[in-house]
Formats: sequence, structure tokens, C-alpha cells
Amino acid sequence: MEQKRGSYGFRFQENPYPFVMNLWNVGWEIESDGSYHWDGRKRLENEKIVFQYTLSGLGKLTYENKEYDIGKHQAFFVSVPSDHRYYFPPDSNENWEFIYVTMEGSEAIRMHEHVLKKYGPVLSIQREAEPIRLLLKLLSETAAGDIHNSYIGSQKAYEFMTSMLHFLEAPSKKRLKAPIANAVQYIEEKAADPIHLEDIAHHVGLSKYYFIKQFKIELNITPMHYVTIVRMKKAAYLLAQTDDTIAEVAHQVGIDDPNYFTKLFKKTVGVSASKFRKNEDTHLIDYIITEW
Repeated sequence: MEQKRGSYGFRFQENPYPFVMNLWNVGWEIESDGSYHWDGRKRLENEKIVFQYTLSGLGKLTYENKEYDIGKHQAFFVSVPSDHRYYFPPDSNENWEFIYVTMEGSEAIRMHEHVLKKYGPVLSIQREAEPIRLLLKLLSETAAGDIHNSYIGSQKAYEFMTSMLHFLEAPSKKRLKAPIANAVQYIEEKAADPIHLEDIAHHVGLSKYYFIKQFKIELNITPMHYVTIVRMKKAAYLLAQTDDTIAEVAHQVGIDDPNYFTKLFKKTVGVSASKFRKNEDTHLIDYIITEW
């Protein structure tokens, strides 16, 4: 679908304004002369954040006296007001094509501050990444007239910001190195048995301490934490799908102390095993997905 280029401003009229994040404007532009220049210290807007992503060409960002090239598949992420300016370089021989979104509200500012502190004002993002796909979709929906009130605008703003945080911070799926892949398989196959760290390391042919280090590099958790997650996922399935007692479930996941199992299940899943079983919705749950 051919995108409609241009700039769109959102000025929703709900009063009192009920949200702490919303859209301000969104656009797709091509700049070709040096008159394109924005100074973050002189703009009239307040409590805004600007995300601008280069599709082709090159732009410039000066942020706190440091200069950045904003080339293809790069974005800058700044707040207004702040000590920055972005502009089309007057000596450039090619156009600067970019898409952007500006958001407002205290929660937008707070989330941006987190990104800025951790990653800086310039980000490298492939076009097929989720935040860019969402921004292109937002442009299409805006052009079609689908973003027509502050409720939808707030939803879209939150969706974009959470996708950005997920893109930056969630561990990406990757092919594990052979010893760690073997360890994962061993843990999943032996979850119902007593599992010791030394046994796993010996199985994959690594020293215990080197194995722990490599496992954490690959999966960002310790091997025994992974054992716990595997066991609690299986326990959740048994609690939801069988009539086995909690003690029997604990034994089936390699834990012979029901009290310890109960504490571990609540810490991992967020509710006690008995409450999880009583929940009227648990018959719809086959597997628990828990954050590492």
C-alpha cells in the first residue's frame, strides 16, 4: 500500500484530558534544503517527545554539544524542551526521507527518560522491527481517519512506546551454543528428577563455574533458575489439568517438600498453587508463560 506523505496533528478535545500519554503529531516527510531546522530550546511545545526515523538519506542531530549523523535505519529520540537541534545538512547531495511521531504527557516523558539514560539519543533499528512497523501502520491509520479520538490516540501511543521498550530490552531469540542447548534439553528431560548443578555441567562437558558463566551469557539467568522455571511451568499444567494433590504435583516436578514447592510456585507464578487451581479460568490454561 502506498503511504500518504505529510504531517498530521492530533488535537483531541476531551475535557478533562484523561490520559498521561497521547499522540501529538505523526508524519512522513522528505527534506532537501537547509531551511529544515528545529531547535529544542526554542520550540513552543512542552512535555513532548520526538521519535524520528531515517528511511533514506542523512540528517544531523546535535545533542548536548555532541553531533550525530542520522543515517538510514537510524533514529533520534529527544524531548521538548531540551538541549538539542536536528536539521538537514546544507552540504548534502541527497534528500533526507524520514517518518516521525511526537507524543505528549508525563508517562511519555518518563518512559523516554528511561530510554535516554540507558541507550542515548540515537538508536539503530531495522525497518522490519516492530516499532517501525507500528509507526508505518500508524501513518496509514491516521491517513485513513481511524485515529479520531483521544482514547484511540492514547492506545496507539502506549503501543508504540511499549514496543520500543520491548525491542530494546527483551532478550532476542537466538540459536544457543551447543553446550547450552544440550543443557537446556537435559534440564527439560530431567525436570522430574533431582537435578544438581554439577550433574548438568558434567553432562555438557564443562567445568561448573565456566558452565554457569556461559549459561548466563546465553540466557541471562542461572542454570538453577532455569530449572525452577521449567518445573513451575510443568506444575502449572498438572494443577490445571489433573486432580493430583499439591504434594503429588510437587513430587512429579522433582520437589519432595510440598511447603517448599508452594513457596517456589507462588514466587514464580505470582499466586499460590491452591489459588491457581481454584481459579475458574485455569481450565483454559495449558501452559504458563513467565518472564525470566
